[in-house]
Amino acid sequence: VSLMTWAFVRSMKRHLSPPDEDEEDYIAEMKSRLTPEQADAIISAAHRPNRALYDLSVAIDRLPMHFMRKNEINKNLSIFEDTLGGSERLLSSPVPLFYSRHTARFLSTWLLLLPFAMYEPFKGSWNHVMEIPAIALASLFLFGIEELATQLEEPFTILPMQGFCDKIGANCDEIVGWRGQGLDE
Repeated sequence: VSLMTWAFVRSMKRHLSPPDEDEEDYIAEMKSRLTPEQADAIISAAHRPNRALYDLSVAIDRLPMHFMRKNEINKNLSIFEDTLGGSERLLSSPVPLFYSRHTARFLSTWLLLLPFAMYEPFKGSWNHVMEIPAIALASLFLFGIEELATQLEEPFTILPMQGFCDKIGANCDEIVGWRGQGLDE
């Protein structure tokens, strides 16, 4: 169950990343941590996260526990599936290019005309010289916000997704290491 949880998270990361960003690393990680049959089944699947989620469901079904507990765990798998669907919708529904271009053009025009609006407030400085760094600073901040908004259109490319996957895998491995130390004896 631990490995299948990690496989789902890692497959989801790969699925939400740009096409060839870490394909070789993904395949190597899957083959190093899973059995050859499991790794090949997930790697060759058309929708890898769904295959990994299916394998996780099968692994949970094979656990020797009461069916009511399995039912509760399967409810959480539905949450995994919903999260995957929401992430896919977020990735496949980017801001239309027209909006991004219009915002950039508006911002450029506004900043180009800003010195005329700021001429009078800066009349106290010699030859309005303080207007230059003020406009430059405002431009830096506003273009920075615009660039940040552009980056946030695809959040999965700027988030440390591999670190998330590694941490989840380590946490699952730690939980497996607790076997025999608690009430399960």
